[in-house]
Amino acid sequence: FFSRHLSGGRVMDKSTTLYTITAAGSLYTAHMLLAPRFYLSQAKIDENFDTIGLCRGLGGGIIGLTSMAYMAAKSSSEELKLAALCSGATAFVAWTVNNAYITYTKASLQAKSDLACSAFCLGICTCALAAGK
Repeated sequence: FFSRHLSGGRVMDKSTTLYTITAAGSLYTAHMLLAPRFYLSQAKIDENFDTIGLCRGLGGGIIGLTSMAYMAAKSSSEELKLAALCSGATAFVAWTVNNAYITYTKASLQAKSDLACSAFCLGICTCALAAGK
């Protein structure tokens, strides 16, 4: 997959990748901040004050990365785009490993969705960084 896309095939440029991450991050932020009970129920996690607070806290972190991706996408600075993609890739590595573990140990639909989203975003970050476009 990666070799075909990196050897002259079509690869998303950095800005398009960052806009894609912005869209995914915006949806996740809304989900975590506005509907934490739904997220927890889909993840088969007990809904209580602490877990709702953790969801909203995670939403705050996601919105931080999302806003950085959006600002970098709109910027003409290649250094800012690179920094945003590297920060995103770092977070997506951690989330993908964590989501893979959760999917393996507690296979809820939410865990599988989280794994798919984090792996997709990690993949597009990696492609954009490797392509250098």
